[in-house]
Amino acid sequence: MSQSEWSGIAPGTVVEFFEAKELLLGVCLAVKDQRLNVLTENNREMSLVMRRVVSASPSRLNPTQHRDDLVRALKKIRQERESLAAQVDVAELWSVLEGETEGYSPQDLAELVFAGAVTDDHVAAVQRVLLADRLYFQFKDGLFAARTADQVERRREDMEREARKERLLEEGAQWVRRVMQAKPGAQQDLFDQEIIEKIKEFCLFGQDAESAAFVKELFGRSGIPAQQTAAFRFLVRLGVWSENENLYLHQQGLATDFPAEILEAAEAGKDRVQRITVGEERADFRACDAFTIDNASTRDFDDALSFRPVGENRWEVGVHIADAAHFVEIDDPVDREAACRVTSIYLPDRRIPMLPPSLSEEACSLCLGQDRATLSFLMDVDASGHIYGWRILPGIVRVSRRLTYEQVDRLVETDPTFKALFHLSERLREQRRERGAVLLPLPEIHISVNDHSMIQLVRYEKENPSQIIVSEWMIAANGLAATYLAEKDLPAIYRCQAECRPETDQVQSDYPIFHIYRQRRLFARAELETRPGPHCSLGMNPYTTVTSPIRRYTDLVVQRQIKAALNKGRPAYSEDVLEKILTHIRVQLGKVAFVHRKWTRYWILRYLEQEDIQSLNAIVLDKNAKFAYLLLPDFLMEVHAPLPQEQAVAAGEMVRLKIERLNPRDDVLRVQIV
Repeated sequence: MSQSEWSGIAPGTVVEFFEAKELLLGVCLAVKDQRLNVLTENNREMSLVMRRVVSASPSRLNPTQHRDDLVRALKKIRQERESLAAQVDVAELWSVLEGETEGYSPQDLAELVFAGAVTDDHVAAVQRVLLADRLYFQFKDGLFAARTADQVERRREDMEREARKERLLEEGAQWVRRVMQAKPGAQQDLFDQEIIEKIKEFCLFGQDAESAAFVKELFGRSGIPAQQTAAFRFLVRLGVWSENENLYLHQQGLATDFPAEILEAAEAGKDRVQRITVGEERADFRACDAFTIDNASTRDFDDALSFRPVGENRWEVGVHIADAAHFVEIDDPVDREAACRVTSIYLPDRRIPMLPPSLSEEACSLCLGQDRATLSFLMDVDASGHIYGWRILPGIVRVSRRLTYEQVDRLVETDPTFKALFHLSERLREQRRERGAVLLPLPEIHISVNDHSMIQLVRYEKENPSQIIVSEWMIAANGLAATYLAEKDLPAIYRCQAECRPETDQVQSDYPIFHIYRQRRLFARAELETRPGPHCSLGMNPYTTVTSPIRRYTDLVVQRQIKAALNKGRPAYSEDVLEKILTHIRVQLGKVAFVHRKWTRYWILRYLEQEDIQSLNAIVLDKNAKFAYLLLPDFLMEVHAPLPQEQAVAAGEMVRLKIERLNPRDDVLRVQIV
């Protein structure tokens, strides 16, 4: 209503206003300071600010009448107006006015709709209908204007979406209540996949989720707290997620299962096993005593070693790498999937391969007793560990022994062949150290989770003979691969590390792992580049990796580059293409590292919970005015704790921690120095 219309309101004026989205009738009993004292048709007196009035009738009731009489009069007016409103065809009225640019008053529109004399009730009836209409007319400054045909169509689509959303919310809220009221473990009705996806998104991203407002409204109607934790509990109860669901994988968008078409393509690719033949392009190494060294649980074997004497104090060491490029061609469906994944992911509770199992565990893998295609690095070595000759050849290998690290450690002590191989491995390591390599080996915490979510932690030292044998000969083969590519001036994916600064503050500690951690923090990060450069911590110049093409896409790319150079004399990839590949790889590796770090931490916290561990040893890595930054050496995990007021702690010192609060799902480990 306009200011002039408000001024005409006096005791006895019949007014209409909205209350809880319902248009109500009332009669003004008194006016004071822009507020009305109104008796409503529901026989309730209320104070009403003037601006809430949407219409006021010029004709008036007698405000001195008995209250019951006024209410009856208001109800009679309402019945009359509703009867008249039923005669208004909004669509027909719009068809008459569509295309008109100006707005019309309710009085003008009532005269268009009704024949004969128009009363207050006719005007109010038209206004009632048009205020309820959300499609054809828009109301502004007391006037109704017809929308254009395009506007009506868009508005119709919006209203259909709103109606669908409201239906989803109402039916969804009933479903959520049913799920929460059901007994745990009962079979649940999944109702609507769209709602489930919205709840998942809210659980993962909270307020940043596009579905946040919808899920908060849904949970509000269901009587559930609108929190991410509540969303997770609901999805677990529903059976969509497990109690130990890896939310980090979902957050980072990392694929876990292979699409059916990729599995089919991989199965077709297996047939190439039959086409592995000895000839000009592939040498026969099946007579070599080739062996793998891996964990007992390994299923994908990237590499095998062979070792034989070729003269007095001279040996040939073979590093035989699975020829994944033979099975996965550039830009075929499996390659595109592998390029997207970038790497296999090894987590405490699951393994997510880069290549489908029919390739990674069968056709490509150097399986015991099976003929397999390889890219083989043959190194002629003297007693000092000097590699005086080498060559790279595509080949065929048949692994004769599958060994574990523990078995090789025992063989080094009892078998002259393995003892000699270990001796040469130590010489290789010493040569790298002389070239500036910084050897800072950290133990490895291996976490395994069984089908019942029971957790086992095993600590492995990386300085065992078997570990040294494998690492040194893989580093040697990778170095030769980089040298081969660099000498031919070919772009590739080189690994470069510019600087390894020594620790300068020389903090004293009785714990070697303290110095290892401190020194590693000073290292420049290794980078992936298309041109060669030094890798300072390995003491290699140049350096690449090619020894894990089943597990790392970078290695598969480098393997293809070498094979193309060997067979065709030209690279498989241009430098521009490699740069594009690297752009995605760098991003994806960051995501994988984040997931691996967070999910390993989750299972360590679950282990603390499982074993009911109340206190821990920790080494002080550093401190500031308020907090100590600590390493838990038993778990290779960092935490921080407030500095105690009653005792001084120093970097390098071992302290005892008390666990104050532990919540693996929320990544909470709160500790106190005691």
